[in-house]
Amino acid sequence: MKKQLILLLMALSPLLVLGQKVETLALYPNEAPFTKNLISEDQIGEGGRIQKVALPELTVYHPDPEKATGKAILICPGGGYYIIAIQHEGHQIAKWYSDNGILAVVLKYRLPDPELLHEHWNVPLEDAKATIKKMRANAKNWRIDDKKVGVLGFSAGGHLAASLSVHGKPNVDQKENERPDFSILIYPVISMDTAITHQGSRKTLLGEKLDSPLEDFYSTEKQIDSDSPPAFLVHSWDDKAVPVENSIRYAKNLNKYGVKTELHLFEKGGHGYGKGNHDIHGNAASWMELSMKWINDLPILKSIPKN
Repeated sequence: MKKQLILLLMALSPLLVLGQKVETLALYPNEAPFTKNLISEDQIGEGGRIQKVALPELTVYHPDPEKATGKAILICPGGGYYIIAIQHEGHQIAKWYSDNGILAVVLKYRLPDPELLHEHWNVPLEDAKATIKKMRANAKNWRIDDKKVGVLGFSAGGHLAASLSVHGKPNVDQKENERPDFSILIYPVISMDTAITHQGSRKTLLGEKLDSPLEDFYSTEKQIDSDSPPAFLVHSWDDKAVPVENSIRYAKNLNKYGVKTELHLFEKGGHGYGKGNHDIHGNAASWMELSMKWINDLPILKSIPKN
């Protein structure tokens, strides 16, 4: 019994030391929409990458109350819509933002698998919409401002984040508002244009809907308007997986509509580096600190001084 107690305290101690509370929640209270076939558990591959999702879930990283800013961010890991790189593009990222006072939610979204889902091309976006609404609905309990809820995505997760940004519907009822207040897009897939897209993400997401009107729907740079949320984008010229033109097009169209945007194009960095390592990825590894400065400087996210 004593040994078990020690092991339990060891397991809890990192959370206690960091002042963090971490909880995992089901995204839907009942069976998830579009379900065709259920599997009993996630299929996990190398490095903790999720290959098949049994049930969509949220992992919520609550900041230390002494550091909490009232801001929140939904994190969509990448993986070409084929896997979810939920460790280095999910949990590691969430921990960092939480350490810096932002409540961070990692979304384990359902991959567009036609064996498991009806209308599989709709499902990742529907999961993201449901998550942003759940975050706002829990604003009071989670001590966040429901008008300071953003989204962050990597690669195909960046496409999901951009899709949420341009297709999430604002609503008079703030709890039903699907549109994030800001976006952070890291080496994102933006377009389904075959000249610049990531072919794997395009084919996996659309499947039998290739060469349909969904190509334009999911070319997020074409869906921008003046109500689109401001965005912070990061890409590297040497990215061999997702051409840098994806980020350039998105940023240019935001600017065209007068939406605040900041685009960082680094000489090197490659693709899929998550937080990054300065020795390997150069200045691209500074993107998290740059994003935090951008968030803090964004007028719509300015904190209201406490009396």
